[in-house]
Amino acid sequence: MQQNFSDIKYLCGNEEILSNIVNVPVLSMFSPKMKNFLYALSSQILKDPKSKNYPDVTTYAFWIRKAHIEREQLKFYNIENRLGRGVAFHIAPSNVPVNFAVSMTSALLAGNPCIIRVSNKDFEQVNIICDAINKVFEKMPEMMHYLCIIRYEHSQEITQTLSSMCDIRIIWGGDATIKEVRNASLPPRAIEMTFSDRHSFSIINADEYLKTDFQKTANNFYTDTYWTDQNACSSPRFVVWTGKEIKKAKEIFWKTLEEKVEKEYDLKPISAVNKLNSFCLFAASHKNIELIKHTNKLFRIQIDSLTSDLADFKDSCGFFYEYETQNLEDIVPLLTKPCQTISYLGINPNDIKNIVLKYGTKGADRIVEIGKTMNISFIWDGYNMIEAMTRILFTD
Repeated sequence: MQQNFSDIKYLCGNEEILSNIVNVPVLSMFSPKMKNFLYALSSQILKDPKSKNYPDVTTYAFWIRKAHIEREQLKFYNIENRLGRGVAFHIAPSNVPVNFAVSMTSALLAGNPCIIRVSNKDFEQVNIICDAINKVFEKMPEMMHYLCIIRYEHSQEITQTLSSMCDIRIIWGGDATIKEVRNASLPPRAIEMTFSDRHSFSIINADEYLKTDFQKTANNFYTDTYWTDQNACSSPRFVVWTGKEIKKAKEIFWKTLEEKVEKEYDLKPISAVNKLNSFCLFAASHKNIELIKHTNKLFRIQIDSLTSDLADFKDSCGFFYEYETQNLEDIVPLLTKPCQTISYLGINPNDIKNIVLKYGTKGADRIVEIGKTMNISFIWDGYNMIEAMTRILFTD
């Protein structure tokens, strides 16, 4: 092990395990060993009283419980001919604390030993999950060889060494992060999965919205957006309205959301300044727009057309563009490669899917109901993550 590895902090595992991880045999897809580890981890997390303070942690724990994993396994074919590719080196994002565990779970179920670099931000969610992993290691010591969770300051030397050890590199982060990490070369047979800067939007049928429980809808939209300060790639930044009663629906929708935001959301002063700056930059280059500012916590910018450059002026912490239409095909300019998730309320999802297929757009990887954009899934950004991390053993 190189000298600079002394700069690594181990949340799970140690230097000896990291040194030898390249020699650990891969396992079959959905191997009993990996599943039993995850079942034990789910139970251990839920035993921790601290987990109840973090809905994302408990959601993850329920996601890896036995009943759910067994249901997910049924969706895959040729499991008996699939096994892990080798060491999976994950670089987790700094804006979604539990993401590292989702990436880890996919790789383990694919049969791969994992090295996971988590953010240097001190998220309590990360601590809770890592503490639970270490407790499960005490009962299942053989699993220790399959997992190292680490932190280190930005170091091209360490990243290069870990990259040279891996068979799969998974990068979660912005475009700048991906560019920086790619300065570290990979072995010839290694593959890479990247999850870059993306944006998402919502489509709401006003008439159908007016039939819903307004508070429940506000709670769902709040979860999609303010829960992660709108920094998650799946968080809507644009809201497209359709239907006859748009004016009435918008008034109720935003008023109900504003009341919730005022009670529950903590906005940093710098975020308010950034939002105003983003609006000014947008206004300087676009006509026929209107700023509807409820409070510093909620900015709405009414626009008269959807253009592919809107995402260049996006912001977070309650910053939304709004557009009204009776023709859903108006959304096509938003469906560029960076577009990730389309959430909907009162819309037939097949109508959205058919637009994506008709125009052959390079964007839009998910179509889900409002309130579900943050749901955990093994399919993300167009990847079937478990399958992508396996290799197929072919027999004639």
